Amino acid sequence: MKLFLGVDGGQTATQTVVGDEQGRIVAQSSGGPSNHTEEPGGPERLERVVLQTVREALASIGISKPDEHTFAAACFGMTGETEIKAAILKRIIRADHLSVVHDSVNALAGATAGRPGVIVMAGTGSVARGANAAGEEARVGGWGHLFGDEGSAYWIGRAAVRATLGEYDRMAPQTRLTPILFERLGVATPYQLTEKYYAGTLSRDHLAGLSVWVDEAARQGDQVAQDILRQAGRDLAQYAQAAVALVFPRSGDASSKSSRFPVCYAGGAFQSGFLLSSFTECVSAAIPRAQVSPAALPPVLGSLLLAYRSAGIELPPGAVSGWTQSAA
Repeated sequence: MKLFLGVDGGQTATQTVVGDEQGRIVAQSSGGPSNHTEEPGGPERLERVVLQTVREALASIGISKPDEHTFAAACFGMTGETEIKAAILKRIIRADHLSVVHDSVNALAGATAGRPGVIVMAGTGSVARGANAAGEEARVGGWGHLFGDEGSAYWIGRAAVRATLGEYDRMAPQTRLTPILFERLGVATPYQLTEKYYAGTLSRDHLAGLSVWVDEAARQGDQVAQDILRQAGRDLAQYAQAAVALVFPRSGDASSKSSRFPVCYAGGAFQSGFLLSSFTECVSAAIPRAQVSPAALPPVLGSLLLAYRSAGIELPPGAVSGWTQSAA
């Protein structure tokens, strides 16, 4: 039995799916994070988590020796650099065709169900990717929290802290964010607040988690929080504009709505209605040909689609459209 493997390895979880020759999903599994291979213990964690999820998926369909199984094709979508990860994965996974791609590649394949288009991803970080019918691709952003990640949950959390500090320095208006951060982080002064991050007591991921509180304050009517989220939406819309400019030709009437293409969004930051409405409005105004929509399929199914393609198999639309229910 020929099997195809799709894996999405992220900062919080690793998702694995297995498909058969007819394009049916026959097994699924999930595990912990499998990125950050540059950190101490990172390569070992990647190997452990991937093997765990693959073994569980294969065991669920009766394959007694999963470590000896050879997939017809496998595709891994991984955050960050892929060179170290590729070396590990090619050593531990048997496949006639094995590819390791940046997670924006499999996310785009899933978002558009393999069609030309653009995806903007905003979770802890942010990145955009576009691809046209000729197979030309471009990535925008994804430079990490020190030099990029505009509009991401991290960016939103940092903006919340900066708003609190600005209020303390009387350089910015009062905001509901100040009592929320002080109370929930257990601090009494801005100095104690910033010390938690500078000392490493609270992590970058924790700072990104503050974005949920920003949305809460925005829904309570706080203007500062609303402005932060709307600016995040505008920044992410600029990512989309840049990706579109790189992969779609500017021939003909630039304002025409003919030959429309999807501009999809994915990631936890888009759960904010303020951010999403700002993003949608800006993209629709700047790119008349864009059809703004959520991702059609999750990134792990984008990996599976790419695995089939690497083996020269184009699945019928009916098979792909049924994946959402199968992977729910």
